[in-house]
Amino acid sequence: MKVYIFIVALSASLMSGAMCYAQRGDNQSATVVSCDSILSVNLLNSERIEKKFGGYGLDVLYTSDRLRVSNLYDGKKITRTLAVVDYTEAIDSSFSKEHQLIVQGGSIGSIFKSHGWKIEKKNIYLGELSPSADWKRLYTLMGNIPPTKLSIWLYVFYIRKDGKAFPYATISEIYHPDYLSLADLKCINKDSENYLKRTKAINHELKKVTRLMMLNY
Repeated sequence: MKVYIFIVALSASLMSGAMCYAQRGDNQSATVVSCDSILSVNLLNSERIEKKFGGYGLDVLYTSDRLRVSNLYDGKKITRTLAVVDYTEAIDSSFSKEHQLIVQGGSIGSIFKSHGWKIEKKNIYLGELSPSADWKRLYTLMGNIPPTKLSIWLYVFYIRKDGKAFPYATISEIYHPDYLSLADLKCINKDSENYLKRTKAINHELKKVTRLMMLNY
């Protein structure tokens, strides 16, 4: 799915606060949740995994001209994030070198950050996926956990440098339940309540992502 389908619907960059609010239910009042430093918006996902679990690594499970599926794991090689990356159609010459490093297996955030790019994540959707027997291989990579609900974050990954900004990819991240819950994602994202609804376009994207979560490649 093209990145540009979502861009017009995105308006706010991520910010972090000392506290966040998690809803207990549609008709219930919000509960104040304490957000610790591991949930700082300033951390890359790779940095957060290393900070929380003491190690980080990445394996590319599938790649094509427009798509990449990556396993981001901790020091014990337990999957903490499955990342589905839809590259934008146009790879501008100003970041083509970084793109080649990523295609060769590099960590997206780390590559751009080390090359002096400012990174912005513009939200599409934050939510949870119900347990499914179809994701047996993913549950195995996550340390042989039983079928359980998994939190998911969809966003457009923007890069900015020298007064220019580019959408690089639409990224869907699915998290180990002991790593990031939906409540944690709400802590990271100040305006999370604006991105909890499933629209037709989001359901279309989730259908593709959940199919790729079967790891049948």
